[in-house]
Amino acid sequence: MAVQINAKPLAGFDRPIDMLIDCHRRIEHFLDVLVRVVELYAGRVLDAEARQAIAAARHYFANSAPKHTADEEHSLFPRMHAAGAFEPATYALLERLQQEHRTADDLHAKTDQLLDQWLTSGEALPNDWLATLRSDLAELKRLYATHIHAEEEQIFPSAAKSLTASQLHEMGAEMRARRGLEMESRSP
Repeated sequence: MAVQINAKPLAGFDRPIDMLIDCHRRIEHFLDVLVRVVELYAGRVLDAEARQAIAAARHYFANSAPKHTADEEHSLFPRMHAAGAFEPATYALLERLQQEHRTADDLHAKTDQLLDQWLTSGEALPNDWLATLRSDLAELKRLYATHIHAEEEQIFPSAAKSLTASQLHEMGAEMRARRGLEMESRSP
């Protein structure tokens, strides 16, 4: 169960919308890692490989995923509101997406508790807890699937059409700063 994902994003901060899409692929990947571990190790004690896979996925969701959410909620969505070029339904969709971010956070907190129990017990996860973990992960997969679809099919294309190059540059700079990275120096 090797956990592999491209170490380098497919897009850079100069293409912030593409970078958001790249983050979606990582979210899907690490959620799939958790689902695979649960299925492969149901009724079993976790070995070192399973522990590493869980740790990698949880690290992503605890550290990188919140930056992605902030990229959307603090950099993309406010610019879309300010552009004022969207249908009323788009604003309702933006509100729904923000609520889904909170719902995902709550589901991750629940799965983290069960994964912690599994990791620390040194035993197989009890069947009732395993059923809850499976259910919560299935709900996360469903939530992310509809959420990502809405963003990639509606929000991101609207943003790409409506936001100026300057706004996209500002957005990329904010995303870079959010990750504690310095601006790349550019030669004249």
